[in-house]
Amino acid sequence: MKTVILFMVLLYVCDVAYTSIYLKSNPRNKLQYILNTKNENFDIVFLGSSRVANHIDTKLFDSLSNKKTINLGVQGAGLNDNLLQLRLLIESNNVYNVFLQLDDNFERTGPTALGTAAAMPFIRNNVIKEHTKEYFENFNALYYIPFYRYAINDPKIGFREVFFSLMGKKPRIDPSVGYNPKFGNDLSQKGKLPKTISRVNSILDEIRRICKEGNINLILFVSPYSSATGNMDYIEKLKYKIPELIDLSKGYDDELFFNYGHLNNKGGQLFTKRLYYSTLKKI
Repeated sequence: MKTVILFMVLLYVCDVAYTSIYLKSNPRNKLQYILNTKNENFDIVFLGSSRVANHIDTKLFDSLSNKKTINLGVQGAGLNDNLLQLRLLIESNNVYNVFLQLDDNFERTGPTALGTAAAMPFIRNNVIKEHTKEYFENFNALYYIPFYRYAINDPKIGFREVFFSLMGKKPRIDPSVGYNPKFGNDLSQKGKLPKTISRVNSILDEIRRICKEGNINLILFVSPYSSATGNMDYIEKLKYKIPELIDLSKGYDDELFFNYGHLNNKGGQLFTKRLYYSTLKKI
């Protein structure tokens, strides 16, 4: 019995220590950056996956538009993760335009493991708590069992990340900028989009609702794919469902790609300019 009690005390102490470090340390990812941002005015917020993080040079977009922008694209993120980002950002800041990347993420509504891990240290934040409660069946375990949320997400928020946070180690990419350029060109890996498309996406509907209620201008767009990508007619199906979708998926030489679904830095510079000029009258 004493061993069990001692073990539970140890879990509680570790939980408190890990959480305290995450709450007090400088942001090492974009969700932490959002949580540390208060009373800011963002003219433009870019949301999406790595096809946003690797494609949109915010400094270049700033210079073209003379507006304050931020790239919150996260590798592997889905629409559910973007929804949480948006909810957290508008809780304490003013947002006027949201650029949301759409592609085959339209086929998914659940949170990703990456988004889950990043949010877990802050589960007692009201927005994260309500979001987690809505989408996670194991919410009670995550919320009430000491250290459980860290144990099951150890590769992302375990000892290594806690140690880096404690030491004040800066991330490779500044979260306040968010652009993560890729270099090189390798299209040996082939990729393909889905053959069929879902009827609706409830998460996209919720993002639309939030933007409408908050008087936020929502702009939907598609990033480029290389010639190594199959089933590109999926984009046409997506455009049929979402007529306002800005299609920038084609018209880029393969030398501008890092891989089939991601531009390299040279491609990112071109795409940033084309995205700006394609949306100039909308912002």
